[in-house]
Amino acid sequence: MKIKLHTVNVIEITDGEFQSIRSFADNPQGNKRAEKLFRMVIEEYEKPMAKGNKDFAPSDEEDFENYLDDGIYDVFPGYTLLLSHSV
Repeated sequence: MKIKLHTVNVIEITDGEFQSIRSFADNPQGNKRAEKLFRMVIEEYEKPMAKGNKDFAPSDEEDFENYLDDGIYDVFPGYTLLLSHSV
């Protein structure tokens, strides 16, 4: 029996090394959950950089829209977050 899993995945990579993958059903509810997690991971990643650094501007709504449209957050060297659909 061949099973096909349609998923939307949030994939985290640091310095070229796979760190984690979190998968959701590829349906409207799963997509919303994956997009929410994608945003939350970015916000958590940027939080330490914003603390006490007046020169750092965290991602804004336009940035998040671009990340979601592209399915990738790779603003800082050595860190990549992907939003990817798979079968």
